[in-house]
Amino acid sequence: MSNASPLSGTIAERLLTAIRRDIVLGNLSPGSRLRVDELSKRYGTSHIPVREALLQLAGERLVTLEPHRGAVLRPVTAKFVADIHDTRAAIESMLVRRATVNISDAQLDHLAELTRRHEQAAAAGVDERMSEANKQFHSFIAEVADNPEASYILDQGWDLVINLRNRFGLSEARIAEIVRQHWRIVEAVRSRDADLAARVVQEHCESARDDLLARM
Repeated sequence: MSNASPLSGTIAERLLTAIRRDIVLGNLSPGSRLRVDELSKRYGTSHIPVREALLQLAGERLVTLEPHRGAVLRPVTAKFVADIHDTRAAIESMLVRRATVNISDAQLDHLAELTRRHEQAAAAGVDERMSEANKQFHSFIAEVADNPEASYILDQGWDLVINLRNRFGLSEARIAEIVRQHWRIVEAVRSRDADLAARVVQEHCESARDDLLARM
C-alpha cells in the first residue's frame, strides 16, 4: 500500500479490507492489542488512516476501544459464538422468507451458481475460497431480501466467527453437510416455499453453532 493521502477512499477501503482479511485468516488473534504504530508498518500506511480504520472496526464491534489499552480485537467466548449464531438464525430466517417472495428466475440461477462455486471450493479443499463462497451465498440471499438494516446486523462480528472457524477447522462430514444444506435452501426457494426455506436456514445456523462450540 502507498503513503497517499489518508483521506483517500481507496486507501481507507484497502486498509479495512486488509485488516478484516487478517482477522478472518487468524493473522490477528481475538483479544490482541492493535497498536497504531505496528499496524502502520504492517500495512504500509500512515497513522491517520489506521486510526480511522480502528474507529470503523469499533463501530462494527470487531474492535473495542479500552481505556489505557487502546484498540483491542474483540475476544471471542463460547457465549459470543452461541449468541451470534442464534441472532443470525433469526435474521437469516426472516431474510430467506423475503428472498423467496422477491427472487427472480435470473436470481435463482445465480443463487444456484453460487452454491456450485461453494461446492467446488469444498471439493478442492481450499479453505479461503470455501469461506468466501459461503459468504457470497448468504450475502446474496440478504441482497435479494432487500433489507439493508437486517443485513448490517447480520455482518456484525461475523469475521471473528470465521476467524475461529478457520482456527478450529471443519470436518469433511461438516463440509458435506453445509453443501447439502445450501442446496436444500436453493430448492426450497426455487419451490417458493418460504416456511421450508426458513426451517432449513434455522437448521443450518444451529448446526454451525453446535459444531463450532463442540470444536472450541
